[in-house]
Amino acid sequence: MISGVKKAIGGDTETFRMTTRAMMAIEQGSGKGIVEMMQGLEGGFRITDLVLILSECGGDGAGIGADRASEIVDEIGVSQAGELLGQIAEAAFPEAKGQTAKNRKGAARSK
Repeated sequence: MISGVKKAIGGDTETFRMTTRAMMAIEQGSGKGIVEMMQGLEGGFRITDLVLILSECGGDGAGIGADRASEIVDEIGVSQAGELLGQIAEAAFPEAKGQTAKNRKGAARSK
């Protein structure tokens, strides 16, 4: 099961989980595959993408709607929302955390 991320927001606790339903909705809303979408966030993100991902991952992965996701960004600020986004991605793809590029022999590439 994909882990969820709990965040205290305005006196309530919200749970964000990047479920299969959420990933499909993110792909549909962004027009990009989930891997492409998540890799693209490493260089920075658009507020639209941030709200889309929070919207679809909110409600424990059931979705909370763009209006509520926008309220959350307003409540916690863009910086904390970006950090939350990173936590959600790490919870969904823990195997990707800290990976280094490897050559065909399995040794880490030097940069």
